[in-house]
Formats: sequence, C-alpha cells, structure tokens
Amino acid sequence: MAEGFPAGGNHTGPGGDSATGNGSAEPLQKSPAPAFRSRRQSRELAGAGLSRRSMMVSGATAVAAAGGTGYLLLRGGSGEAAASASTALSGQTSTAAGSTGAATSASAGSTASSAGAGTAATPSGAAATKAAAAGTTTKAAKKITVDPDLLLGRASYGRTAASAQLIGKLGASAWLERQLKPASISDPGGQAVDAQFPDLRWSIAQARKGMKIGAWDVMQDVCGHHLGRALFSSRELFEVMVDFWANHLNIACPSSEVWDTRHRFQIDVIRKHALGSFEDMLLASAFHPSMLTFLDGTNSSKASPNENYAREVLELHTVGVNGGYTEKDIQRSALLLTGWTFWEGKLTYDPNRHYTGQIKAFGFSSANSDASKGPVTQRKYLRHLANHPKTAKNIATKLATHFVSDSPPQSLVTKLAQVYTQNDTAIVPVLRALFGSAEFAASSGEKIRRPMEQLVASARVIGVKNGSSSKALMDVYYLSKEAGHAPLGWSMPNGFPDVAESWQSPASALQVFNTTTAMVHGWWPNKMTLPGPEKLLSTKPTTRAAVITAAGKKVFGRTPTARERSAANTLLTGTKLGTSFSAGSWDQKETIALTVSLFLSAPAHLSV
Repeated sequence: MAEGFPAGGNHTGPGGDSATGNGSAEPLQKSPAPAFRSRRQSRELAGAGLSRRSMMVSGATAVAAAGGTGYLLLRGGSGEAAASASTALSGQTSTAAGSTGAATSASAGSTASSAGAGTAATPSGAAATKAAAAGTTTKAAKKITVDPDLLLGRASYGRTAASAQLIGKLGASAWLERQLKPASISDPGGQAVDAQFPDLRWSIAQARKGMKIGAWDVMQDVCGHHLGRALFSSRELFEVMVDFWANHLNIACPSSEVWDTRHRFQIDVIRKHALGSFEDMLLASAFHPSMLTFLDGTNSSKASPNENYAREVLELHTVGVNGGYTEKDIQRSALLLTGWTFWEGKLTYDPNRHYTGQIKAFGFSSANSDASKGPVTQRKYLRHLANHPKTAKNIATKLATHFVSDSPPQSLVTKLAQVYTQNDTAIVPVLRALFGSAEFAASSGEKIRRPMEQLVASARVIGVKNGSSSKALMDVYYLSKEAGHAPLGWSMPNGFPDVAESWQSPASALQVFNTTTAMVHGWWPNKMTLPGPEKLLSTKPTTRAAVITAAGKKVFGRTPTARERSAANTLLTGTKLGTSFSAGSWDQKETIALTVSLFLSAPAHLSV
C-alpha cells in the first residue's frame, strides 16, 4: 500500500524543515537499488526468445547510463572526474556537464487531454470570468525569441515527432499561445486516457459506494490517469501545470485519509484551476474535503483547534517558509479556520464549532463575531493571503525554479511577482512572461528531469503508444514508483523536491534506464504498443555510422555531436557488434536499440 500522511499531520515552523509526527519516509536518494527487473518481467523476457547476450548488453547500457547520470548530477565536477569514469557514456558527459559546468534539463510536461475525466481543461463560471478579465489587463502577447527545442523541453514532458513538427511549423510564440488555450486543442490522446478511467467521474458518494473496503482503486486510477495524460495528451503545457499545482498543494495519493475524496480534488481543484487564477485555486483547495481531511481541518474546533492546515497554508501554499509569519499568526489562523466537519462522505460547516472573536493574523483583521458567517471571513482571509506580495514572490520563485533554474535569477522572480499581482493572481500572464523572458531564453542546461519525467520523455520520443486498457498505464506507474517518483505519491504536504540535488540517486537512475532499455527493445511494458528496434527509426541504416546519426536525430532532434558519436562507438565496439550489417538482421536491430538506449541516457536527453 502507498504511504499516507501520518496521523496528526505535518508540523513545521517558520524556517523549519518538514517533519511528520511519527517519522517520515527515507529521502528518495537513499532508497535501495531495485533489481534490474521484476520476477514478472524476467518471466516474460525469458519467453520472448531474447538471447542472454542481448539482455546482458542492455543491462550494461543502463549501468553506463546510471554512471553518466551520477556524474551529471554532481553539477560542476571537473573534466578529470568525467575522464576517470569507466563507462562509454563518461566522455559524452564530460562535454555536456563538465565543459558547461551545469547540469541539465527540466521537468516539463507535454501531453494531456481535455481537463480530465469529466471536467473541462479551462476554468469555468466565475473562475473563467476572472481569468479572462485578468488576461485583458495585459498587453497583447509579444512575440518571444526562444529556442523552440528549449521551450518544448520545458513546457512539455518532452518532444514527440508530432510536437517537434508542430512547433517547427508554428514557431515558438504561436505554439506557446496555443498551449495557453488548451480547450482549443483537439486532444484524442488525452480523451482516450480519460475513457480508460471512468471511475474518476464519480462523486464522493459514488466512490464510497463503488469502492471495496480496503481497496484503493480510485486513488490508484488518479495516479495512472495523471501519468497517462502526461504521456499522450496534446494539451502539453496544461498537463505540466496540473503536475506543478498538484505538487504545490500536495495531498499524497494514495493515502488512507483521502480514499474517497482525492479524485475529486484532482478534478475540481487542480485540473479546473491549473490555468485559471491562484486565488480561486487556493479557495477551492482550502474547503475541499480532501484537503480538510489530509491536514486535519475537519478535526479543528474552537475547543480544540488544530494548527496543521493553518501552518501549511502559510508555509507552503501562500507566503512561504520565509514569508515572515509567526507562531501567533498560525495559532490565530487556526482559530479562524475552525468549524468544518466531514463525516460519512458529507462536508458540513458547523457554526457551533467555529471560534468567534477578534482575529488579527498576518496583516488580516476581522471582528469575526458571527459564527454563522465564519466561511465568509475565512474566504476573505485566504484572498488576503493569495494576493499578498509575499505569496506573489513565493509563487514566482517556485515557477521560476521549476521552469528555469534550481537557483532562478532574482530579476526574473521580481518580474513574475509583479505580473502575478498586476493580473489578480491569474496564472497565464505569469507563464507568458516567464517563457518570454531573457532569463528563460538563456537557461539552457539549468534543469534536470526527475525520474518520472525521464521515463515519460523517453517513452514519448521513441513513440510508445497507449494500450487498450488502464492496465498498461498502471504498469508505467509502478515503474515510476520503483524509481522513487510515483506520480502524486509524495507523502508529506510539501510536495516532491524540484531541484537536482534531491535526486542524486544512482539506484533511481539505474531503474529508469533499465526501464528505458526495456522499452526501446520492445520488451516492457508489453500492454502498450512499443515500436521495437525495427520501427524506432524511419530509415533502416545498414552501417553503424548511419545508425548513430539517425538515432541522434530521433532522440535529440539533431545530428549527434562528436562526443556523442564517440560514446556510441565505444559502447558498440565493446559489444562486438559489427560496423555494417544486413537489413533486418539481429545485429542491425541490436545496434539501433543500444544506440537509442544510450542516447536516452545522455545529458542532452536528460536536459534541454
């Protein structure tokens, strides 16, 4: 079973580190090294007629990849360190990381569909009106000057043949504007994912009725759906933002506290407001039974106020850990936010549980004298927080960290915070300013993809296609989980780390690249449509040199560099594969598969 947030919630103070009440999970980078493949995979591979040599060579490629990634993650290591590596990839890493002095490639997301199981991708009602009004306060979008490959790498989960062709046709500016209006994008891939998870349309009452006691089916489906849309939707930037906000307003999934509500939080809060306004999203999250349950808001009353949500809404959701709030601000916020219960699937506000009396918290003041109007005062307080300058800075910093650099320029943070404030917390103008900034244009090589993002990017670039049922996506979900990055699976309220130093894990890298190698060879996950070595390349080269060139164009979108070509030659020479071969031969297929596998483990693919 997945790890849920411990009873009693997460407790942190200003400037403090998050810690759970009964201990927390080990950091991801300390997870034990997983086996090359599960027993189930071993059985299926054994029955596929694969030679022992082929399997061993593929494993060696993954080891090389993990070694190269380990060096890359050192961020700023010397050229000598790369030269001392004993893998074929080390020389390539020397160029990509050593010579530039920067680790690379950010998580961004490409795919995903209509907003998800029964919802619209764009805000509706009041949210839509406010977002539209906010957008009109900004001048017409300027044409941006940015490398299309950089934009595609950061504002999606990685290039596909179709997305690369489209951005080449439209140009970076038009592609971005199209992505900022996801409802206008035809999305058969995302709709197909939606159709595989019909239970995500259930109400809370239906989930309670339809779920077997002890089964976490709906929560697991939320995770599979999230991953599927990242893989296959055409509304690519929208899905990146869904993941970003789900991480910002994190509720662990699966988690025992939210077994009947987490799917509705994903739909009614995150997906509904992902490109709307942050104020609307914050209000929707604060009074959603999933958040109230996860952070103990439903256990908070005037007689026994619980500080968990009051603390996290300041520290994580709005002004940030360095926002300047005090313990008294937290305590007073907790009193103000009392009165909610969630029992037998029904959310209720009970005036008898709400604290009344003068409240002053973080610059907000209210007489708070009428318990029946408690929710009105609570909403005013949350709007105050959403529009606070410290919140503007916190949101701007997180967006810049995610899309630009682990240490984003303060010039960009200041600019984005101003746009956020000027546009009444609307998200689209902030993204437009971010991707159009000089800081973004100059940020190539500043971000590294996290494990799930690496898996998704690799699957997308080689052309993996969805299977006929949700089981195919759940297989990929478990592969991500084994790599330490299960979608939506962070157990604490602060969400997955978004900087490279938190992901320096050879074990995780090895798992990702073992999985990638299996995908490239067409072995696993076998419920999806995998191209296999014979369909990876549009041409069928019969020489090693031509394979390396074609594989570079497939993975990187360009001809491989001299370093990349040398690394591939080193690996292929070590396998005793020839420099020329017959069309359709095993040697040709294995040369293609190993070269593509190696390039998927290269810094140029792990980064943009």
